[in-house]
Amino acid sequence: LYARQERRVESRTRTLHRTEQRLRKSEARFRAIFDNMKSGVVVYEVGGDAEEFLTADVNYAAEEMEGIDRGQVRGKRLEEVFPGYGRVGLPEVFRRVWRTGESEHVPAFLYEDERTSGWREYDVYRLPSGEIVTLFNDLTGVKKSEEEQRALQNRLLGSQKLESLGRLAGGVAHNFRNILQAVLGNVEYLDMIHGDDPEVKETVRNINNSVDKGVGLVNSLLHFSKVGVEFNPVVLDLKDVILETYTIIERVFDKRIQVELKLAEGLFVNGNRSLLGQVFMNLFTNARDAMPEGGRLAVQADRTGNQVWAVVSDTGHGMDQETLERIFEPFFSAKDVGKGTGLGLSTVHGIVAEHGGRIAVSSTPGKGTVFKIYFPLAEKRKDEREKSEKQVVQGKGQKILIVDDEPSSLEALVGLAKGLNYDVQAAARPTEALKKYAEWRPDLVLMDRNMPEMDGVACIKELLKEDRDARIIIVSGYEESGPNGIDETVSNMIKGYLTKPCGLEELSRTLSRVLAA
Repeated sequence: LYARQERRVESRTRTLHRTEQRLRKSEARFRAIFDNMKSGVVVYEVGGDAEEFLTADVNYAAEEMEGIDRGQVRGKRLEEVFPGYGRVGLPEVFRRVWRTGESEHVPAFLYEDERTSGWREYDVYRLPSGEIVTLFNDLTGVKKSEEEQRALQNRLLGSQKLESLGRLAGGVAHNFRNILQAVLGNVEYLDMIHGDDPEVKETVRNINNSVDKGVGLVNSLLHFSKVGVEFNPVVLDLKDVILETYTIIERVFDKRIQVELKLAEGLFVNGNRSLLGQVFMNLFTNARDAMPEGGRLAVQADRTGNQVWAVVSDTGHGMDQETLERIFEPFFSAKDVGKGTGLGLSTVHGIVAEHGGRIAVSSTPGKGTVFKIYFPLAEKRKDEREKSEKQVVQGKGQKILIVDDEPSSLEALVGLAKGLNYDVQAAARPTEALKKYAEWRPDLVLMDRNMPEMDGVACIKELLKEDRDARIIIVSGYEESGPNGIDETVSNMIKGYLTKPCGLEELSRTLSRVLAA
């Protein structure tokens, strides 16, 4: 009997030993899986009626992800280890899972506490033993990639928007320059006929100034859309630029906005009037938009040493530090979606830098914003436009054929050419021009660039087939070097290029030069 019992004890001992070994292997296997999982895992013991959750175990991934040590957090309450859980409602999820036994998925959220921060995604389970297990992943890298992808898409949309704006700007500029050509041509023709009358002279001068402003407006539009405007700096007074810009925009200012201008004399800078005007147009517009309920806009400009400076300040809603750090980035806009291109201040920054200057900004939320701009002081030079007498070169009766599909522009150019003592014929269509050239054999052709039926370049090619020595000048509303201008092949076919609106002096000199060659 004793021997039988002893054999039973030995058998049970061996069974227990084998079971213990299996348990040890199972625990080791579990621990290896637990600690080598890429996902973070935390096990919680539940106290009372799910009133508190005590940290029981933490795997290596959770330690690394959350910056914790399992030895230090074991036995601590959930809120002590992860104080930010309460703000995102995780304790309630734990209680619900513990009571129902049904697992729950918690979509990605931004977790933050004093120790760590990042995007997390959770799955919460209840073990048969009653413990709560959380399995979570760090999605910060994924979210960053998504944000970078969105930023890339926004830049792409911004560039597409800019490209569309460029095409629109080019078309508007072409049409507007045709209108300006008609105005300038007719007023200078009037000056040729009645230039001795002081009243006529004054009227002509005023209209010429308006045409100059129109050209400046077109160039600003083209530069904003990056369509063929060259820098071409001249010495100018920054005070005049600021006053001209304010005169344009003051009409759209709310009457509740008080404006104070303090502008010194002699603020000479070497720059492009249109581009500098765009700088202040952007700053004035931003100031207006920042004060929807009214406020105060102060503009001050002066010179110190070898610098000219301007300060534009408002009492608007201001900007926080994060916005301040990004306002000069391309396509970044602090305005509501759909209310800004995100191009204004990045363009301002680029123009100021192009002029050898610098721009600084300071702002306080709720109090306003201050922009400070600095430019190198330039030495005053006599403006070519101040010359009292135009240097006009008269023709000697040579024959000129002018081709333009825009009637008002054609009429103005014909009038100027006749006033310069040329024998002139006009053609409104390329087919008509080809016929007249064959019959009349002019000494020079003044050809519009864009026309229906056949554009100017195609017409030029046909003319050169007729006469390889034909002297041709293109006159166009597009810039010669812009996207809608001409390439090297076309440049080799012509003798000159005039951008509308071209005045009497420029036209006379170009015609004389080409005919003399």
